[in-house]
Amino acid sequence: MQEVDIPLTSVRRATVDGRRPSSISLDTASTISGSEPSPDESELERTLGLWSGMAIVIGTIIGSGIFSTPSLILTAVGSVGMSMAVWVLGAAVSVCGCIAYMELGTMLPRSGGEKEYLDTAFPRPQALMPFVFCLASLAICSPSALAADSAVTGTYFLYAVTGKSADHAEWAQRLLGVAVAVFCAFMHGFFVRWAIRLQSALTVVKVLVLLLIVLVGLGVGIRRGTHSFDSAFAGTSAHPSAYVSALFKVFFAYSGYTALNYSIDELKSPVRNLPRAALGGLLVTAVLYVLSNAAYFMVLDPQAVEGSSTAVAGVFFTEAFGALWGQRIVPVLIGLATLGNVMCGMFSASRVVFEAAREGYLPLGHILGEISRFQSPLSALCLSCALTVVFIVTPPAGEAYAFLIDIGGYPLWLFYGLAVVGLLVMRRTHRGLQRPFKAWHVANAVTLACAVFMCVVPFVRPEGGTGRIPYWAAPVAALAFMAVSCAFWYVQVVLRGGLERSRNKRKPLI
Repeated sequence: MQEVDIPLTSVRRATVDGRRPSSISLDTASTISGSEPSPDESELERTLGLWSGMAIVIGTIIGSGIFSTPSLILTAVGSVGMSMAVWVLGAAVSVCGCIAYMELGTMLPRSGGEKEYLDTAFPRPQALMPFVFCLASLAICSPSALAADSAVTGTYFLYAVTGKSADHAEWAQRLLGVAVAVFCAFMHGFFVRWAIRLQSALTVVKVLVLLLIVLVGLGVGIRRGTHSFDSAFAGTSAHPSAYVSALFKVFFAYSGYTALNYSIDELKSPVRNLPRAALGGLLVTAVLYVLSNAAYFMVLDPQAVEGSSTAVAGVFFTEAFGALWGQRIVPVLIGLATLGNVMCGMFSASRVVFEAAREGYLPLGHILGEISRFQSPLSALCLSCALTVVFIVTPPAGEAYAFLIDIGGYPLWLFYGLAVVGLLVMRRTHRGLQRPFKAWHVANAVTLACAVFMCVVPFVRPEGGTGRIPYWAAPVAALAFMAVSCAFWYVQVVLRGGLERSRNKRKPLI
């Protein structure tokens, strides 16, 4: 149903002047249907096509998770068979979440992700839900994930230098992590097109490394056989908290399929390309993940996987090829692969900051929402990088990596669930809004059920006690931050009128 036949850029200019259109047709709006908007110095350029968009999705998903978390997941669930089952379950749930976000992204094709969806679905209190999401995303979810990936990148580079998979000097690992984060922000800030080319090239490296793992595992398994799958489910844990811990890490490894939802303003023909790039990238990655985990167990016994800490891929190649390849050459390739993940994550994180600042959700919006002469959100990148550095250097040693995953994963799943609830709400409250793609009911139900599970069970005391960091620390810290964000919302939006004084001064496109 055609309601308003105007391009997206015209909608933005109208809202800046205070004349908000009542709705927009996705199949008639020029920027949505495929034609490009006229150049505007206040807008980021549409530089992403189908393949570069898919490269961002694959590049964002494939990061430190598949190279570092298999040992943690095996330790949590207790058996090889259940470890494999958790990876398959993670893939299925992620596909369901991706399908829901395909409807959201094509229905409301503007950068910002959940910020846009929550603002449309829950308009009262004014901007509260998207405000809390933005602060949680830019201050917890994104920087904690980037910090974890940066730290693992440093670990693999140290592995190549020292030949040790663990017991590195804590300061050296963190210093390399900081260097990785700064490098990625620098590239995206000053060399935009080269940064996109580099992260696309590093995505190829990631895929090749995973293919190499699969082929090596298959070759070794055929040549000498494997006993890892004998009595595959022996020792499986029966405690719910074990599966929450494992699922947080699996979902951390699969996270990234929503990357294009945060930067859709830079995607050419978004209604056509978003579903193809997001789902295609996720499916390719899921197949590689499951096969890679099988390959790990074909080469290494379960005890070796558990003892590999966060460098299981390095230990894998050492066992398969010897010290030279396994300890010196392949760790560099894996380090480059995780570097590519940090680059993709920094790209997406800075766009959330950029959009939030332009909407008036953040102070100093005229700075954080500014596009530099290098055609990049340079100030937003600097803030994302600074917060990432804070998360790299502040957590206590030893359990820092797992804590970073947990504290970032909790609010992420809370907002995943709220976004799907918002999707169902909008089907009733905004029936006239066109939906080029409609998510299946089962996909929405699975995503919601998983979100509830992931938000409730972290408060159950784990079997066997806890480590130095209490089991409830991550969810409590995340919820406390969101509570403080509500107070900040009252100051920024209600008292200061931040939305009225914002650069964009606009509401969702309906």
